[in-house]
This record gives sequence, structure tokens and C-alpha cells, in this order.
Amino acid sequence: MAGFHHRTLPDDSALLAGHTPPDELGFRSEQLQIWYNNTEEAWRDHALHWHEESDECFIVLRGSLVVEVEAGERHVIGAGEFCCFPRGMLHGVVEVHPPVETFMIRAPSVADKQYSAEDA
Repeated sequence: MAGFHHRTLPDDSALLAGHTPPDELGFRSEQLQIWYNNTEEAWRDHALHWHEESDECFIVLRGSLVVEVEAGERHVIGAGEFCCFPRGMLHGVVEVHPPVETFMIRAPSVADKQYSAEDA
């Protein structure tokens, strides 16, 4: 069993918890995945996906995200807001408006990401 884990948040994006953290910053967890995103760069991605077994949540501390859900519905998630996608829901973060600082939390932490046929 893993012991208590305490670190300072990095200056840039990093995996904070998951199956295979790349360095000593990340906490090794078979049940939880947490990504910390901190960037000054805008980006767009139109690849939608779903998770077969896990729920996913985004918490926005600054900046904003545009998320797309089933049937092309888009929502802006701004600073101080969060959004959750239950397992099986087609979704994606399609735009990032920096400076942006977010947390993505997914549990259970399993390799269950599936892309829509259009994005595969």
C-alpha cells in the first residue's frame, strides 16, 4: 500500500495521480487519475470520446474550456466552475482559452477511453 504523498503543484501540466506517473511528483494509484493542466497556450481538439467504466470531471481554476457533449452541444466552463461526464457519455474538451489552470479527475482509473467512429 502506498504511503502519504505530498508535493507542490508544478509550474506546468502534469499527471498528479494515476497508474504510471512519469516521475516522483505523481502519486501511483490504481483507482484515481488526476491531471493538472496549467498553460498559456490555446489549443483546439475535435476528437470526442467516452469512457466505458469511469466518470470524468474538470475543475477550472482560471481561464475557460469549451466542452462538447453528445449531439454537438457545446458549453463554456469558466473559472470557478466544473463539469462532469458520466461513463458512456460522448464528450471532449474542444477548446482551451488561456491562461488556463484546471484539474481533470477520473475514477476508477482504468484504460477505458473509446473514440467515436468519426474520430478514430
